[in-house]
Amino acid sequence: MKENNLKGRVRYMDLLNDNDNDLKINVDEITSYKSFISNPQLIENKVLAVVKNDELMFYAVSPSLIKTISKANVKVAQIDEADHKKHKFIDILNEWLHQKSLLWTPRHLAEVQPRANKDLITFFRDDFVEDITSQDILDFIRRVESRNNFDITHRLYRDIHAVMRYAISIGVITHNIAEPLRGALLPNVVVNQKTITKKDLPTLLSQISLAKFSEGKIMNHAFQLLALTFLRAQELMGSSWSEVNFEEGIWIIPAERMKMRRPHTVHLTSQMVTVLEIIKANHFHPAYIFYDKKRDTAIKNERLINSLYKIGYKGKMTAHGFRALASTILNEEGFNPDVIEKQLAHIDSNSVRRAYNRAEYIEDRNKMMQWWSDFIVEQCPTFIETKQATLNL
Repeated sequence: MKENNLKGRVRYMDLLNDNDNDLKINVDEITSYKSFISNPQLIENKVLAVVKNDELMFYAVSPSLIKTISKANVKVAQIDEADHKKHKFIDILNEWLHQKSLLWTPRHLAEVQPRANKDLITFFRDDFVEDITSQDILDFIRRVESRNNFDITHRLYRDIHAVMRYAISIGVITHNIAEPLRGALLPNVVVNQKTITKKDLPTLLSQISLAKFSEGKIMNHAFQLLALTFLRAQELMGSSWSEVNFEEGIWIIPAERMKMRRPHTVHLTSQMVTVLEIIKANHFHPAYIFYDKKRDTAIKNERLINSLYKIGYKGKMTAHGFRALASTILNEEGFNPDVIEKQLAHIDSNSVRRAYNRAEYIEDRNKMMQWWSDFIVEQCPTFIETKQATLNL
């Protein structure tokens, strides 16, 4: 609590429970214990409330006032006891982050935590959640907007909104004072991930199949599986052989590696199996599917976008663009949107609909994924080569 805000948070208290209400003396100043000790003259002709670590320690009354005021009817201001029952914003924020850390990927948490430390904690450090007003949040928003970074402004607003919603859920406040401010934010123009069109797909696949990447053929195989599986770049490149079950024909990415922290299943098509068998025969590592020999770890997912740049697709195509293109084409082909969204590992934004839609669409997803793999090969027959080895898996 800021000391200069304490004056407005006081009330009178009868020290002796006296019924004489004729004489009242208000606290003239609130000061820290450190300031009081180092500067005793602060007390001159004043009644001081001395605080330490935001807690009232004692009242200090100038001797000159004591001489003229009867102790029996002195009433001094005290910090409102209700403050001791209030909740610091920083504490609620940290609780919320802890709860989310159990659901978010480490990568996402690493994005949210720094901006919370830099902006939210700095601005609201000493404030109680119960006392923060919509105007306070608007002041904060305008301060961030002054940096001309509207994307981070919107992200921070969503963070505040979520913290307040969490505070409601644990009974700290009754309504979300951030909600009315949605329309007050300056618009943030979201630039979608770059992706090519359907007619440009054969050319891209052909260029990838012919490309000689610095990491070797393993990168060509990474692009093959990126195009076939709909996985995000980090989900694909961090994969291990333990996730792939050839016998059951499934590839299960564990929750801790998924963006939404839910396990995700990719149903292996014949083309996926071919690529995985080639990798296992020619680039096998006991743990990683995409192994970086130089660094003795998995190849970083950033290598995908860098490789696209090297073959001339900077500003035209991204690793995420394969997911967007697949979604567009499959929707155009009339596949069930729910099946497409499930395979993309998206979560329905409609919480009610999500609660009732528990379907996994296993058979439909199998058929759709095989159709997609066949479609990819039709666009470029040389994109996936013939198996170079036969393995007993």
